[in-house]
Amino acid sequence: MPTTSVDIPDVLYRYVESEVEEGRYQSKAEAIRSMIRREMERRHSVNEQLSEETLEKVREARQQEDEGDIREFIEDHI
Repeated sequence: MPTTSVDIPDVLYRYVESEVEEGRYQSKAEAIRSMIRREMERRHSVNEQLSEETLEKVREARQQEDEGDIREFIEDHI
């Protein structure tokens, strides 16, 4: 799985940390991946009518922790 490093403002870092501390996610990486998946779903639902196949890919990406599924979704649909 590829990795990346991003500089974020303190307020965003504290938000991600609090999500982990409150038990919503097991790690900061998991929280950020989940937030990206939600944004992908939101953006597609706002910009276009999602096909059933696309919706299924979003569901699969939300269930998988493997970044490969997300990259495949992005390459196929964005």
